[in-house]
Amino acid sequence: MKMKPLVLVMIFVLMAIGCATLTPLEEAQQLLGSEDYDSALKILTEMLKADSESVTVLRQLGIVYYKKKNYDQAINYFNQVLNRKPDDGGTILYLGLVYELQENEDQAIQAYQRYTEVAPLSPTKKKIEIRLKALVAKRMTRLAKQALVAEAAGDYPQTEPNTVAVMYFDNSSSNPELEPLRKGLTDLLISDLSQVKSLKVVERTRMHKLLQEMELAEQSIIDVETAPRTGRLLGAAQVVKGNFTSLSESGLLLNATCSQIETSQIDQTEPLQGPQVELFEMEKALVFSILDTMKISITPEEEAAIQKRPTENFMAFMAYCRGIDLVDRGDYAAAGQAFSQAVELDPGFSQAEETLSDVEEINMAPAVISAAPEAAVEQVEAVVASETPATAAPTTGMAAAPNALAEVDAIVSKDFIPQPAATGAAPIQNQGQTRGGGSDQQSPAATATASRKISIDIRWGQ
Repeated sequence: MKMKPLVLVMIFVLMAIGCATLTPLEEAQQLLGSEDYDSALKILTEMLKADSESVTVLRQLGIVYYKKKNYDQAINYFNQVLNRKPDDGGTILYLGLVYELQENEDQAIQAYQRYTEVAPLSPTKKKIEIRLKALVAKRMTRLAKQALVAEAAGDYPQTEPNTVAVMYFDNSSSNPELEPLRKGLTDLLISDLSQVKSLKVVERTRMHKLLQEMELAEQSIIDVETAPRTGRLLGAAQVVKGNFTSLSESGLLLNATCSQIETSQIDQTEPLQGPQVELFEMEKALVFSILDTMKISITPEEEAAIQKRPTENFMAFMAYCRGIDLVDRGDYAAAGQAFSQAVELDPGFSQAEETLSDVEEINMAPAVISAAPEAAVEQVEAVVASETPATAAPTTGMAAAPNALAEVDAIVSKDFIPQPAATGAAPIQNQGQTRGGGSDQQSPAATATASRKISIDIRWGQ
């Protein structure tokens, strides 16, 4: 059937109109995608003249400068966006990535931490949390090296009152299968002592990085002079150093010393012994003995919190301890198997489940923990792309741009962040927690939160 000339004309007219309805924003985005950054910059600069308050244009300008590797300008525009829309998750992530590329770890950590707060329900939040932990670990390694250089010059960080460093337990047994308890018991002790609000407890990762630089991380027994030295380098006022030995095939003996860095006074806790299945009860008793030795008073709430146990299953805990050690060694595949075994043995072991989730994410995307910021670019950009909503419907002409941008901004404001939180960037710090020693396990959310706070605490002689 032949089409009438008028119909053909109408079709061609409609096609021409359709091809001509790209908004300036869409044109700039196309140019950005084709890496024609200068042309995109010209269009966006004109758009900004038409609407100087548009977060969409400001964000796109920041992205263009980021792609051009003009990081200072990118930071300028991203900060302008956040001044207008503090919970814009995509911009926060780009800002963190730019800071990484500038090797500004502190600012990158602040940015990624801020993202986890404004996007609590983001399906890709896990990747950013893991990247955040990797950055903190990288920073701790750098600070450990700086501390050793300063020590060689006779310079130590200022000791902070009520700061406690918990060293790895010594394995005095002849049973190598108990070796993972060195780190596992330390992890438990740090977790419990962190429940006391009047104490500032050095996180295990920070202490481990320092021991690595001292080439002492894998020693089964740390000599009596190393603990005070490590405490000084960490700025701790007190150092707790534990010891365990096997009494029989299934028995354990636990004890600990508390060293005062300034006075060199060393106090011994009462030794505790019992079968392996009573390890958690003994560990809680050891925590309270340490607090009594340090003359630290606690509230009923803090005591109740310490009494909570991550698991009642000794074998599940041993599997978790093996996982910790394997993560420290960088063997994430084997660590995943260990944490998986811990969860199988005790499905309520939420801390093991949380760590297993982290390890599985790392195994799927190893670049997310790379020390090189360039390796993180693809991962972070993928997170941004997965959460950025579709742009608004196109309009025609530069004069219509402000309304179109307002519509896009409304979409971003409504849909980009699932549940916006506080607008300001919160400092990354380990909040005071509570302590206890009973048989109740923590809820998965509480345990995950507590462990995460410890793992990203970055305060070090600042």
